[in-house]
Amino acid sequence: MIRETVVAGRFYEANAGQLKSQIEGCLQHRLGAAASIPNVGGTLAGIIVPHAGYVFSGPVATHAFARLQREIPPPDTVVLLGPKHTRYGESFSVSAASAWKTPLGQMEVDSGLRDKVLASDSLFRPDNDAHTFEHSIEVQLPFLQYFMSPAPRILPIAIHYAPFASICKIADGLRKVIAGETAKKIIFLVSSDFSHDTPREQAYKLDREVIDLILSNDAEGVYKLITEEDRSVCGVMPICTMLQIFADASLKATLLKYATSMDIMRHELGVGYAAIIFEK
Repeated sequence: MIRETVVAGRFYEANAGQLKSQIEGCLQHRLGAAASIPNVGGTLAGIIVPHAGYVFSGPVATHAFARLQREIPPPDTVVLLGPKHTRYGESFSVSAASAWKTPLGQMEVDSGLRDKVLASDSLFRPDNDAHTFEHSIEVQLPFLQYFMSPAPRILPIAIHYAPFASICKIADGLRKVIAGETAKKIIFLVSSDFSHDTPREQAYKLDREVIDLILSNDAEGVYKLITEEDRSVCGVMPICTMLQIFADASLKATLLKYATSMDIMRHELGVGYAAIIFEK
């Protein structure tokens, strides 16, 4: 089956031409990456990008995608780890679709990699229900198509709230699968917004505490801070999964850009967004 678009026309433009213009507008925005294209510091292993409507989080997201665009050779497959904002589907849902559609065309799912991931741990389940109404992964795909030509294959995985031991378990399975894929280049893309419904100054403070733990590759520290203090970082499980995958990889994490929705449009309470890369 083909996974159809769900939030086109809401989170981003539904018309292909208008969508390309919208992404270009994000890139050229005063908070976008056009004026400060990220340096290449090593081989890209993963990125963290926001998933709100493009008008709000798009400029921050361009910093990570602009770095991805400069990766040589480009990745063959991007494994997308996104949170579940709905109750539908499996807790560790690996997309069972053959492709995902966007206004810019279809992106093929890496079915061979999917089979190996599903075989790596029983917690992973083939499932489309978790993705049916979920936006966190979908909103990343037009950016991948715009910044990469040809577009890579993808493997979307939605992750629900879980004990840290379960996160470690699936991370171990993913790490072993990727380590065995010596014939292809694979990177991870984690989809996450940061603080929600927070005044601007407080968002900068609270999110910096989380970002510092991410930059030090402290998966358990991130997990404890978010869960024990009930902070609203919606992609905490995907973030911790990727950090745990990278635990022994000696990667350098770099914050490319942080801003809030309140930096885009004046309002009292808003959402924090970060673009972070991991290089080896």
